[in-house]
Amino acid sequence: MRSRATWSLVACVLPLGVVALSTGGERGDLPDMRPPSEVSGFIPTLACQKDSEPPKPGQTEIVELRADLVTITVTVASPGGKLITDLEAQDFEILEDGVLQLITTFSSHSEMPLSLVLIFDGSLSIKSRLTFEKDTVSRFLRAIVRSQDKVALLSVSTDVVWQQPFTANLSQLLSAIDRLNAEGATALYDAIETAALALNNRMGRRVMVILSDGRDTISRASLSVALKQAQEADAVVYAINTSGRPASANVRDLAGERALERLCNQTGGEVFFPDKIEELDPVFARLADQLRTQYVLGFTSSNEARDGSYRHLTVRIKRPDMFARAREGYYALK
Repeated sequence: MRSRATWSLVACVLPLGVVALSTGGERGDLPDMRPPSEVSGFIPTLACQKDSEPPKPGQTEIVELRADLVTITVTVASPGGKLITDLEAQDFEILEDGVLQLITTFSSHSEMPLSLVLIFDGSLSIKSRLTFEKDTVSRFLRAIVRSQDKVALLSVSTDVVWQQPFTANLSQLLSAIDRLNAEGATALYDAIETAALALNNRMGRRVMVILSDGRDTISRASLSVALKQAQEADAVVYAINTSGRPASANVRDLAGERALERLCNQTGGEVFFPDKIEELDPVFARLADQLRTQYVLGFTSSNEARDGSYRHLTVRIKRPDMFARAREGYYALK
């Protein structure tokens, strides 16, 4: 996503679709959830740049971001599942509601920081698998966390609890995982909504990884609400069902499986169903590979209506024998 810094401010109106945000340094804690008008340091959109000097010591730097830029995180693979890493912008096509769009920004994973919320089902239903899951998640984080990336840990049982706010400190993350316990019911949809709100204003790629069987027993939010929040946050959802897949559908939680599939498919992620707990390591290895090989495309919609409507997206690869996994749509600004 392109941005430009502005220094001193004078009273005039920004171009349509530009938002001014304060960037006084990224906090290690969670994002402020208050409305922008209530957040200290927020610069309202009634502002523009004055072409003069750089900021003085202690002065807030303002970054203007185009609010109408639509970004899509894309994973590309061959029919056999091999991840493709050498594509350029001209290899992609984006259609919105069937209309071809002009790609205006392009980057690979290495150029984009990652904000990841790991949602760990800590309900009593996973008690027998807890130690193995904790060990596997720890190895996964060791494989993916870079200095520019930030990861947060959210545990979900009867309550949704931030065990670790966003950080790149691997030791803090591993300590938070080690403290996890299994107890209570499962407020999974509430956790997804909470994670989406935390990801909503973060820069770069936004990802949720859910470690759960998909069963929700106590949430206030519905699956549809949780999904919409994830879509509005431009978050890619991945899920790993650690309950295994029994041969008989009579003993499977089909509703939980379908919920995970819906969340992942519509946001451009993938749901994994390891048959047994010992298969978690290769599943997390596959997920780490995907996060290392993503592309981020951006376009400004040719549909200028700001009606809050849901718009369907299709990403196509011009090269033969390749397919793209990306979110199926987004909500326009209103």
